[in-house]
Amino acid sequence: MPGRSADPVKAPAAGGTGAPAAAPADPASRGAPSAAARRTPSGTRPRLFTPGPVEIPERVLRALAQVPPHHRTEEFRATLRRVTDQLRELHGTAGEVFLFAASGTGAMEAAITNLVSPGEKALAIGGGKFGERWKSLLAAFGVPHETLAVEWGESADPGALERALDRDPAIVAVFATHSETSTGALHDVEAFARLTRARGRRLIVDAVTSLGVHPLVQDAWGVDAVVCGSQKGLMVPPGIATVSLAPWAAGAIEHGLPRYYFDLRRARKSLPLGETAFTPPVSLVLALEEALAMIREEGLAEVHARHRRLAHAARAAGGALGFRVFPAHPSHAVTALVPPAGLEAAAIVKRLRDRHRIVVAGGQDQLKGRILRVGHMGRYDLPDLYALFGALEECVAALGGATGAAWSAAATRAWDEA
Repeated sequence: MPGRSADPVKAPAAGGTGAPAAAPADPASRGAPSAAARRTPSGTRPRLFTPGPVEIPERVLRALAQVPPHHRTEEFRATLRRVTDQLRELHGTAGEVFLFAASGTGAMEAAITNLVSPGEKALAIGGGKFGERWKSLLAAFGVPHETLAVEWGESADPGALERALDRDPAIVAVFATHSETSTGALHDVEAFARLTRARGRRLIVDAVTSLGVHPLVQDAWGVDAVVCGSQKGLMVPPGIATVSLAPWAAGAIEHGLPRYYFDLRRARKSLPLGETAFTPPVSLVLALEEALAMIREEGLAEVHARHRRLAHAARAAGGALGFRVFPAHPSHAVTALVPPAGLEAAAIVKRLRDRHRIVVAGGQDQLKGRILRVGHMGRYDLPDLYALFGALEECVAALGGATGAAWSAAATRAWDEA
């Protein structure tokens, strides 16, 4: 039975008290941990290395713990104005930024219902679960659409997009993903924007995993709308969705599809007042203000550079341990790794969680059981990767894989050279 000795109970000695005789100690076992001790988690707290939500920095947690003001007070109106202005700076737009209490998928829905009118045709760029989500949302709202098929793990070819747009002039809007969370691949949104702007088509980009991680300069690149969520590069718990419109796209929301909660026309009327049309997630907005302050203090260019170094270090450490990077053109937000031959991704994910209290993600849909995904968006640094890959090395050894590789030296070198 669990927690009990596997040795048989000894018969009492003649004239004894009836207590079992003590078995002689095995000298080889002295000082060795018990089976229970070997099963005890090595970590004292859970650590998130998932592709979202990410670990929340202490400063943001303290902001989240404030007593929230009422959302129809001057105090909160001033806060919301500051946050909106800082989001414009982060998005690289002089246009409007709208904030909702929702997940990133809510922002995606808002983009479709406000930027596509009845009868207009759209194109969704695939390549992963979230590229496919654009397709699913378009179908849900009855929008005629084509799909630019992209193999999972690959990045969309701008040339293929160009041919699709030239082949079908009826396409008025393109829905793309910048950093595909399900595969770890990065798409060339800047190249997409050059194509759509030159042809007078709208480009709407899912930047849920890329904002605050990769450069994305909305106005300079020519992106009509960008959608985001709070739980990744913005370092806040889930619950805030944002939609930013470039200045030239301001009039595009005047028609659209039937909508109510996500009506950007209604949000536009509230924005100059420092309000949202409906009750905002007040505590999350306070937390977001602190997170944006942290980004500004570090400097956005340095934030992008740190994520680049983290990604290079993670790929190098994984490679030294026998893992292969899954996507051809990887994102700096999440590192998707294929395990060494003979090891199961699900077993590695489970042991990291159970033994080390470190949480990473497995694959989704067609990648389920094939990869593990390590998120490093937000406030992570190189020592965090040392902790993760040290635990990962233990998992590889415990599950029968080869160890002994100098993964830490590889990670350090990649960090320094990135």
